[in-house]
Amino acid sequence: MKLRYVLFLVVTTISLLLNLPTQPASAQTTKEPAGFRSVTLWVYPEYDDPRLLVMLEGKITGVDAPALIRFLVPAAAKMYSAGWKDAQGKYTGGPPERKVSSVPGWDEISYELKTDTFRVEYYANEIVGMPDKTISYDFRFLYPISDLRVIVQQPLKATNFVVAPKGTATNEDQFKVQTYNFSNLNPDKDQPLHFDVSYTKLDLNPSIQNESGKSPPSGNGLSGGLIIMIAAGAIVIAAIFFWLGGKRKSGYQTGARAQRMPTRAERREHERHSQKKSQVRISAKEQVKPPKPESKTDEVCYYCGYPVESSDKFCPNCRKNLD
Repeated sequence: MKLRYVLFLVVTTISLLLNLPTQPASAQTTKEPAGFRSVTLWVYPEYDDPRLLVMLEGKITGVDAPALIRFLVPAAAKMYSAGWKDAQGKYTGGPPERKVSSVPGWDEISYELKTDTFRVEYYANEIVGMPDKTISYDFRFLYPISDLRVIVQQPLKATNFVVAPKGTATNEDQFKVQTYNFSNLNPDKDQPLHFDVSYTKLDLNPSIQNESGKSPPSGNGLSGGLIIMIAAGAIVIAAIFFWLGGKRKSGYQTGARAQRMPTRAERREHERHSQKKSQVRISAKEQVKPPKPESKTDEVCYYCGYPVESSDKFCPNCRKNLD
């Protein structure tokens, strides 16, 4: 009964977690934004992973949230998260819908945006070579963008860092970056933005070592899928320990070794049987005790009381020294 209750609790909790708004739901609306504004594109080679980290954030225009929003990502890209930010900057995201696009080598992702601020993050296998490395990266967009800022970051311990076209060199925190500003981009008229990056790097480690789990900059929260997996795993582990602890405490066994607890009448019968066996053992001991021989003297062993002769140095019964 306890096991059934624990399993019911686990299933119920996981179902509730799956219904929480921790990841973008399947698109429930068909209205799409007219364009983007205040967009920032981060291109970070080997930031917290050996691959290329790409992050995109901005605001929608021409429509109020919720709205359907779409992006193009490389077909081999590994999605980290896609979602939105609220007015306080709190991020909510998870895996979006994904399908093959009409552009060869690219997939289309989509989800329902809950606020006016979107964010997309993924890892791309665009880094080629060792130790001299090159990146050929395209930024493809599906909506007009009124203003776009691009930041290409130089990995730590990298040398000979070159980006074409050349941007404005500056520093952000401990990193050197190249920055770019674009305006009035139109997917129907303009070509994708293309960047060629090259550098030399002998160190195989990424710039940021984050053993507790990846959290790209400005993400402001774990993805919904990761939260669900952690919570579900913790519940299952707790349930297993609870169940095993109950088994140890109760002393029950399951399976082929299961034993029935004896009834009160059976326990009384067992006690009576044990008493009889004890009496039989006592009687047997009395029977094997050697009979006392007829005494020709009034002397007895002062150890065991057995009759002895005055000439005996040792008691015939207990073998104690009588001197």
